[in-house]
This record gives sequence, structure tokens and C-alpha cells, in this order.
Amino acid sequence: MSGKNFLVSLGLAAGILVAFNLIVRHVARNSVPRQLVRQIDAARGVTHLALGNSLIAAGFDASVFDASMAPEPVIAFNAGLGASGTVEQLMILQRALRDASTVKIVIYGFFDFQLTDPPSATLTDFFGNRAVAFYLDPSLALRSYEMNPSDRLEFEIFRDVPMVVERAGIWAKVERMRREMGEIGMPPVETNRFGRAADFASQCELGQKAGLSQPVLEMIADAHARGAQVVIVEMPMHPYHQSHFYALDAWGKYREHLQELIEAQHATYLNTADWIEEPDEFADHLHLAPSGAKDFSARLAAKIREMDLK
Repeated sequence: MSGKNFLVSLGLAAGILVAFNLIVRHVARNSVPRQLVRQIDAARGVTHLALGNSLIAAGFDASVFDASMAPEPVIAFNAGLGASGTVEQLMILQRALRDASTVKIVIYGFFDFQLTDPPSATLTDFFGNRAVAFYLDPSLALRSYEMNPSDRLEFEIFRDVPMVVERAGIWAKVERMRREMGEIGMPPVETNRFGRAADFASQCELGQKAGLSQPVLEMIADAHARGAQVVIVEMPMHPYHQSHFYALDAWGKYREHLQELIEAQHATYLNTADWIEEPDEFADHLHLAPSGAKDFSARLAAKIREMDLK
């Protein structure tokens, strides 16, 4: 190939890549995280901000919460983002608290070891909703996440490349098809992070030696700095999760440890794990169904009103 032809081929390839990245950027403008950020920016007068991963996203019904707080005039906002980690949740909180924030109470929902797990990541972890770390506050991601040097360098290089940042949107349909084809003729498989109670108990014992992770500490500090109270909520769990994991003595001890850590930061710990007892009020073994979300949100409002946080 002559030098001229090589340059033409190189230019063509570069043009295709640029065009593809522009298409991906356009398609990804309505991704879940980007929609959430726009909703946060457009919200006005929010008094109660719910924050967390998919358990909050599915489990907190803002309209029911508002109605249940009557006659107190409140405006609740659900800023839960599925499959997000504590660093992404810190970014979302900071976005919501910027400018003239009216937030009085931050409701942070968690389950299992979310509060004490250290924030570590590789480049492949910033996928789907967690890609928000690339564009919402990349400097915070680099400061907060434990990453090896190569992942840190790749994060810096690729954070402005749409075909990397939004790759989940590109491959979602392909992955769905692959899974469906792979499951033909196979029975449904139920998965869980902890296959045995002994594994969960061991994690509880390790957690009793850990402090709150840095992003969680920063969330509490940032909320307090803007005059907001923080209520950290142990989210409702399916009866299966309750009986197999949360009924263990090890979890009880870990829960006591968490409460001490949280109260030391002048935040409030609220255990709601056993509030929803009927299995049919859950969509699966972790997430509340809409009916369960309504029941939980109404009861949460009553409890927060009772606590009379100022």
C-alpha cells in the first residue's frame, strides 16, 4: 500500500470513528443517569432527598411520602440510581445540594455492606448507570476510587470518548439476545451475592472491624454543611433475605457497629428491614414492588415526622 493510500485509509477510519462517537453521544443523551441529572437540575423546592441504588429507586414513592407527611408541606425527590456505588451517589448528592439547596433531610437507603465496603473499581466497572462517574464528576471518581495505575490512566484517556462511556447502551440489546439464546432449554437460575450463610457471617465479622467508607462520610458531611439532616435507612428486605441472612447473630452485631458509626457522625440510623413482611410486596428477593414501595414510603414519612428532625 502506498503512503497516499495509507493516509486515505487512515483518514477514512478516523472519520468513521468520529461519526460513530457522535451517533453514540446523540443516542445516549436519554440514558437513565443523564435523565436523572436533568431532573435534579430542574427540580425546585425539594425538602426531602432520597438517595441510594436500585433499592431506593424502586422502593421510595415520593408522591406517597409527600401525602403522608401532611399537613407539613414537603417536596420529596427520588434520586436513587440503580446499580450505582457510593461514589456515584456522592456525586448525585453534591449535584442536588449545589446552588440554593432547600433540602432539609437526606434519606440514604442501603443494604448489606454498602456503607463499609471500600470504593474500589476497574475501568470495566464504569458500565451502564455507573458510567455517570465519567461525566458528572470525573475528578471525584479519580480521587475516591481505589484504581491501579493502568485503570486510572485509561479512565483519564477514555472519559471523553462516547463509545467507551456509553458502551452499555451499544451492547445492551446484544447482551440481552446472548443471554436469551444461552438460556434456551435451561431452567431459570436464581442468583445471590452470598451462596451460604457462613459466607455472609464472615463478611459481617470483617465489617465489624471497618469504618464507614469515605464517600459515605463525605455524603454526611456535605449534607450537614448545607444544613440538612441525614437519615440512613436499612432498607426493607424480602423475608427470604431476612431469615437466611439478617437473622444471623453476626448481622445483629454488624448492625450495632453501623449504628454506632453513624451516630458518631451525628446522623440518624433507621432500621426498616422488617417493615414489609409479605413476599408479594417484593418484586424479587431485594427490591420492593410498587405496592411495597407505597407501604414503605408511607410508614417512612410517619417515622420521620415522629422523629421531628430539625
